[in-house]
Amino acid sequence: MVNSNIIKAKINHVQKSLQRLKLKQNIALDALKNDMDLQDIVLHNLQLCIQGCIDMASHIISDEGWIVPGTLTGLFDILKEHNVISGQLNERLKKMVGFRNIIVHEYEGIDIDLVYEILSKKTEDIELFLKQIADYCRL
Repeated sequence: MVNSNIIKAKINHVQKSLQRLKLKQNIALDALKNDMDLQDIVLHNLQLCIQGCIDMASHIISDEGWIVPGTLTGLFDILKEHNVISGQLNERLKKMVGFRNIIVHEYEGIDIDLVYEILSKKTEDIELFLKQIADYCRL
């Protein structure tokens, strides 16, 4: 059985980071490109949101006794297989994990145009994930 207190705390943590991002959603692309501090705030909170989703997925899989995948993206495949999240959301979350890896490991220069697109249009995916997790955990 999933420890609902842990999931609630993780949801709360992600929601706080989402709120920080929402405060920045109305900025212009040029403003983001030219303000390193703003980039840091946005990237840090995106990273925290994505990591929170990863942590919740991992926690649910562990508590349910499901097979642990060998990759972070595989966590969302397992949630999809067990009808915790939808197939479409699964694919979008797997892309977010790839983006998180770029932020964390600095594999390549971070594309600020992509950051802006995520900030403007993709935070809804994180909100949907939180809703589907809350529904699954009956919170």
